[in-house]
Amino acid sequence: MCGRYVAPDQAAIEREWYIGRQNWHGWVMPASNIAPTSLVPIVLPGEDGDYELMGARWGLIPSWWKKDKPPSLTFSARSEEAAIKPTWRQSLRSQSCLMPALGWYEGNEREQVRSASGRKVNRPYNIHRPSPAIIAFAGLWSVWERPNSSPVQSCALMSKAAAPSINAIHH
Repeated sequence: MCGRYVAPDQAAIEREWYIGRQNWHGWVMPASNIAPTSLVPIVLPGEDGDYELMGARWGLIPSWWKKDKPPSLTFSARSEEAAIKPTWRQSLRSQSCLMPALGWYEGNEREQVRSASGRKVNRPYNIHRPSPAIIAFAGLWSVWERPNSSPVQSCALMSKAAAPSINAIHH
């Protein structure tokens, strides 16, 4: 599921989760085609019980990661496997978040089209609610600390098998 999605603007996120300006830590910009490794908004419960808005790299880097380069393909955790896979286990236990969205894109493997560059790609479908309302992906987050560098907060969305209404587009 979901290798690209649409993020709402900061004001919409603040209204949805009643986040005051004092409870967010940086930037949030709307974007219509967010790709993995981009900085994305996540909503976390704060220590005082209020929600906080944060930015995180989309593509989870486990706190125990030792290599210099972040792992690849860690932007989506299959909910059926998250408890047993080392990459997700620790975050699943105690570091859940929400990833605000207006919708996401799925490519239909049975429908090939040509991209602007002429390359064959799966036909993309934008899946969203009928009204422009915010949805949220269940997510996991982590902080990766490495020597001589700033900590990196990262996240991944949780996915599962498609609902019958969209199964024809993507499994």
